[in-house]
Amino acid sequence: MKYLHFSGILNKCQASSTMKQLICLALPVIATSFMSMAYHFVNIIFVGQLGSSAVAAVGSAGFYMNLGWGLSSLLTVGAGIKVSHSIGQKNNLLAKSYVKSGIVATLIVAVLYYLVLLATKSFLVGIIRLNDPEIEQATTNYLMLTGLSIPFTFQNLFFTNVFIGSGDSKTPFRINALAFGINIALDPLLIFLAGWGIYGAAVATILSQAVATIVFYNKLYKNEMLRPKGVTFRKVLLKNIIGLGISPTIQRVSFTIVAIAMARIISNWGANAIAVQKVGIQIEAISYMTIIGFMSALSSLSGKAYGAKNYQQQWETFRSGMVLAFIIGIITTAILIAFPSSLFSIFLHEKESVAMGREYLLILGVSQLFMCMELMATGAFFGWGRTNIPAITGITLTVLRIPMAIAFIHFWENSLSSVWWSISISSIAKGSLLVLLYVILFKIFIKNTQSVKS
Repeated sequence: MKYLHFSGILNKCQASSTMKQLICLALPVIATSFMSMAYHFVNIIFVGQLGSSAVAAVGSAGFYMNLGWGLSSLLTVGAGIKVSHSIGQKNNLLAKSYVKSGIVATLIVAVLYYLVLLATKSFLVGIIRLNDPEIEQATTNYLMLTGLSIPFTFQNLFFTNVFIGSGDSKTPFRINALAFGINIALDPLLIFLAGWGIYGAAVATILSQAVATIVFYNKLYKNEMLRPKGVTFRKVLLKNIIGLGISPTIQRVSFTIVAIAMARIISNWGANAIAVQKVGIQIEAISYMTIIGFMSALSSLSGKAYGAKNYQQQWETFRSGMVLAFIIGIITTAILIAFPSSLFSIFLHEKESVAMGREYLLILGVSQLFMCMELMATGAFFGWGRTNIPAITGITLTVLRIPMAIAFIHFWENSLSSVWWSISISSIAKGSLLVLLYVILFKIFIKNTQSVKS
């Protein structure tokens, strides 16, 4: 009944104002994001019952799954942008061609990435420096098994971006809801009842993602606007997709590499500290997953406005996004700062871990508003087709976390909180700078456009 009620709200969501359009398009994306967050929460709750070592193993393998997510951006981000531009230009044939070219390339990249993981697994896990042979072996085994989901996950990410780019966020919501339900149902059965431990979680991921891929294909070929029939693979279109995806890919890959480097630093405080970081990231995702939904919606609306050369609408979309960023950021900051211990004790129960987690949430809570601002500005730049700007600022300030952490550790006499502050400060800087850049560059763009017309 709740799902039917939610669908009813979406079907009535035909408002004309920019803010309402943004919210209506974002609602299913946010719901999908929260389902993903809820899955990770539940997964950590289940795995957490096996101990901090199990959480550390699953979390460490997650670095390389996240790296794969970053690599998939090479195709998923650009495809969503080009589809929105094509539809804004009312060129459905071009949109279909982008879909066809993207699917082929996505499959190739997914298979190649898994083969690289397979060939270098021991080296990759060794980089993290877990300092425990048993945890390292569990991490390696888990990575190889859950990695089998990569071809499905890459395609699901691609289809999600394509549907959202076309203005349809309800289809990916429904399909991801199905995958979420399957995953949650299988987790306790395979982890505990079958006695497979963390490997049961991996199998649940593979099966749920495979089902989602099958359903995505079914929906795609029923969509007249996107169905890749009557078109062929075109290198020039793939080049356009990759051109838009290179910057976000470098940014997301560099973010993962920095996260691995930070994990090496954090490992000096033991497995508990690594587990705390993994759980803390999931809790922090309260605002991240919400704002990601609005970022996707903003990118789609902004892309359509840009494709139609309606620059006033493009600016209004950005302004509405900033209002939402402030609302979500402030609320999340209040929650994380007010209830740090209560939130963290849901997932880990060791007294030392909860104390570390409380400190993490208090410090990261300070930067939530700026993280929301950064992501909304990123969505505005993506819709504009200028993906390199958020990538440059993001890469530069994220990489600075490493020297900042090292300097702060020395200044605060080997305190773990120094690592958390380096992360929080860089987020504040990224959000402030990216919003300022968008305002300045868009005003210059409008001025130049008006000069050409006159």
